[in-house]
Order: sequence, then structure tokens, then C-alpha cells
Amino acid sequence: MNVNVEANLASRPKLQDFKNYNRSEAILKKLYSMLYVNGPGHGTFLSLPFDQLIEHGTGHLFKWRRENPTPEEIELTGRGCADPRAVAELANAGGYSAYVLHPGVAAYASNFVKPDLPLIYKIDGRLNQPDTASIQSVIGDIKDAVNLGATAIGTSLYPGSDMIRKDMERVATVVREAHANGFPAVVWAYARGEGVDNIKDTLYWTSTACTLAASMGADIIKTKYPAPVTDKNRDEYFAYIQSQEKKVKGIEKYLEFEPEKGEQLSHEQLVERVTYLTDAAPESFMVVSGGPKIKGNAKEELVEQTKVVMEGGAEGRIIGRNFWGVPMEEALDLTSAVKEAMKDTKYRRAFSRGTFTFK
Repeated sequence: MNVNVEANLASRPKLQDFKNYNRSEAILKKLYSMLYVNGPGHGTFLSLPFDQLIEHGTGHLFKWRRENPTPEEIELTGRGCADPRAVAELANAGGYSAYVLHPGVAAYASNFVKPDLPLIYKIDGRLNQPDTASIQSVIGDIKDAVNLGATAIGTSLYPGSDMIRKDMERVATVVREAHANGFPAVVWAYARGEGVDNIKDTLYWTSTACTLAASMGADIIKTKYPAPVTDKNRDEYFAYIQSQEKKVKGIEKYLEFEPEKGEQLSHEQLVERVTYLTDAAPESFMVVSGGPKIKGNAKEELVEQTKVVMEGGAEGRIIGRNFWGVPMEEALDLTSAVKEAMKDTKYRRAFSRGTFTFK
């Protein structure tokens, strides 16, 4: 199996296409700033999110504390890397396409982050304690985003639970309001809910989430890396897909992309999986998350994942804990490695496509 990067990129949207999506010039200029001016450029995207603490709570703070910081260090960057001041320092130095913050943190960090670095204002959030919520709460508003000089509005969509009907209406409203006020809409799209907890990051559910987000009008979709099944969730995933065969003809095809027990998928097979995400949302830009904190050789894993994502046609990555969850020098080294992988000329995106001719 050979990877045809050119063919995979051919199905992706061009920035100029968004003129035909009824997007304003203000939205196009903000997208241009993130995709072409900042970050790796050439139509690619690498963002630094710091929105995890509202979801995971403060349980992680202890592992991110520095040993014996001086008062001067504490004043500048806090006691550890999970401090908004430390994240701001990384954001300023890393050369990202954008950074992501919730309202209160965005207001605080505006004292430290360079004003020309695009802010994605995450308008909603949720806490996973005591139980994982299947819908997010809106905790910000568009006027606040305007006052903070934000570049885009971020919101989350969670298919997979009984809350999805209400969630679709909520997200559609956020997207409409963002567009009406000249903001691109960035939709976090991945499955959540009791019925899918063990299979939420599988290829079927990630691609389904992407399709829904595109249907809501997402300009950029942030989704999960489509994880192959493991021995722990194989039976549940196969049973779910098979249970849907009568209602959804052809869904059983998804099972062909999973590894046999004890097998590992090849690089080419992983790339093919990503093409099913990008094909699920050809009208939206797509970025793939960095996932949980990587154990072992983080640089090697992040670069390999990035190559898979980019070869599959996605526009880029959004990586949080694997960047800001390590010391500054290491974070910049990891960032540089990922950006270099993304700057390969074969991943560059034209601003516009050729025009159709009619005989």
C-alpha cells in the first residue's frame, strides 16, 4: 500500500473556498492569520491548548510543580508548567498558529501573551468529576471574546449520548453567533457518553463526530487520533458495528480497518484511517489532538503521529500536555520537531484552487 499525499490533499478545502460558504472577509482574514501567517504556515496549523484543567480539575497540578523555584521564577512563570504564566511563556516562544484558553484564563493571560498571537476563545467547558459529562456548559460569550481580541471561538460537540440532540442545537447556536460576529468557529468533535466510553476514539466514532461538526458549520474541526482497537475494546466495538448493520448499510466496512489480535497497523494503514476522517468533513479544516501525555520517546512519537496526520490530508495538530507539560527547553524542542515535520513542502496548501471551465 502506497501513500498518495497529493491525492489526499486534493480533497481538502482551500481557504478561498470559504467565500462560497457565506463567510465574511473578517472570518477569512482570521483563518488566514492562523493558517498562513502564524505557526508552520503554508495552510497548516499547530495550536497550543491550555483548556485541560477545567476538565480534569486540579488533580494533575502536583506532578507539574517545579522543585524549589525562586521567588523571581514564581512571579514570572508560577510554580510549575501548568500555570498560565508558564504557558504564556511557551506560547510566546513557540511560534504556534494559535493558543486556546477559557474565558477567565484568557483574560489573565492577556497580560503575558504577545498581542499578535491568535487566541482561540474556548466558550464552553465541562468537569469529568464525579462523572464524565456528555455536554459542555457555556461559560463565556462573544462580547467577551471581542474585548479580549480573540481570533476564533472554540466549542465542543459530543455525539454518543442522549444529550446529543440538545448539544447539536447548542453548538449550532454558538457557531452561528461566532460567524455573525466575524469569528471562525473551531469545533472540538469527539464521542462522549456512557454508551461509547470504551470505543469513543475508534475510527467510526471519530469520523462520525467530524461529519456532525462540519454539518454545524465548523471552520476548523479538532478531533481525536483515530485509535485502532485493542484487546480491551475489540469485542465491544465489533458488537456495536454489527448491531448497526441493518440500519446503516456498509457500516461493517469499518471493521476491515482494525488490526488482527496481536498485530500492529503499518504507517500506511494508519494514514488510510486518517483519510476517512478528512473525507468525512471535506468542507472544514481538520486538526488532530496530541492525546494523553506520551510515555517514552515523546519526540519520536509526536513526529510520527504528525506525519500520519499530515499524509492523511489533515491540516495539522493541536497539542497541549505533551508540549506545556514538560520543562520549557524540552517543550520548545518538541514544538520545533513537530513544526519541521509539518513544513515538508508536500504538505503545503494553495490559498485557492483552479477555476472550473465550461464548454
